[in-house]
Amino acid sequence: MTKHRREAAECPEKVVQASYVLPGCAVFPQRSVVSGLAYEIFVSVPDVDPPASGFPVIYVLDGNSDFVTVSETLKRVSRRPQATGIQPSIVVGIGYPDTESYNIDRRQFDLTRHAPDDAALPDALSGACGGQDAFVEFLRTQLLAHIEAAYPADPTRRTLMGHSLAGYFVLDLMSRRPEMFSGYISFSPSIWWDRAGLMQAVATIDRQSAGKPRLHISAGRWEQELAPWQDAESLTDRYHQVREARRMIDNAREFADAIRLIIGEEAVKFEVGADEDHSTIVTVMLCRAVRFATGR
Repeated sequence: MTKHRREAAECPEKVVQASYVLPGCAVFPQRSVVSGLAYEIFVSVPDVDPPASGFPVIYVLDGNSDFVTVSETLKRVSRRPQATGIQPSIVVGIGYPDTESYNIDRRQFDLTRHAPDDAALPDALSGACGGQDAFVEFLRTQLLAHIEAAYPADPTRRTLMGHSLAGYFVLDLMSRRPEMFSGYISFSPSIWWDRAGLMQAVATIDRQSAGKPRLHISAGRWEQELAPWQDAESLTDRYHQVREARRMIDNAREFADAIRLIIGEEAVKFEVGADEDHSTIVTVMLCRAVRFATGR
């Protein structure tokens, strides 16, 4: 045993644990003046000089869960933008206080306009639905304005990113307020929540006021059929019924086809993660999605 290892073994009190702080990241509270609800906002700023117009900004829903993954990935791949096609960007995570992962009640309230479609066999609900309008106003009138005043942000290059129910919100917002962001990224969107309403909203987009947003939408191949590593006999009948009813891939593809007719073929990219499921799609598709949605 070396001298240093022997001293550590003999003096365990010398080992002090401390929380790890991400360099270049900050967190602050913000309260909606519309709903009165509190949010926890995470921000990561590149450690390079901003371009004259400011950095692109990527807004990440479910920030408590996904901010670190997105921030650290972009920090790595944007070191060589000419090679990766991904520019240094500010990353803003939109989360909630007093949680380290998901606040199910709050996200369900903020991301929806009403209860889900019963035909899609929804999971047990908290009863908290219908806060989407107030949440959109918080984003539009408070958060975006704060970020663009406090940081070197380019107001013409905003991208909104979400997964699952947050992915549904991304598509719903794009259908109703397409001009609010220049890029939209939707991973495995829960279109089943209100497929009819979402498709109706797409059909009413005003092409003249929509601007030219870009959309990357993706789903995992194994969201609609069993993966090779799954044991079919160990899964409940409800599990199979839910997968069939929610049509994760088909719904995403059909939405992409519908909105492509309105904003243009080149502005929409739909992809199926060849070996991915609902949980793995974000980490695998993240760079592809950012490269497309933030491209000019």
